[in-house]
Amino acid sequence: MRRLLDLDEDTAVMIRQLACTEPGCPPLETVVAVLPMDGPARRWTLHRPADQITEDDLRAALLTDAHQGAHE
Repeated sequence: MRRLLDLDEDTAVMIRQLACTEPGCPPLETVVAVLPMDGPARRWTLHRPADQITEDDLRAALLTDAHQGAHE
């Protein structure tokens, strides 16, 4: 994610694998959050375990602008 978004070292990238509790959701989902020092945080949810996420999955999330809950 850091490379795909060309992030600097001051920008935090957090990856969390969580149990999904919504009906019809896979049992595990992965949330990727980008937290820059300046500007809004961005978050993407991928509906699969972290160890199954590929660079192509991350690219697809970025291309579809699937970020959620941008905090301003």
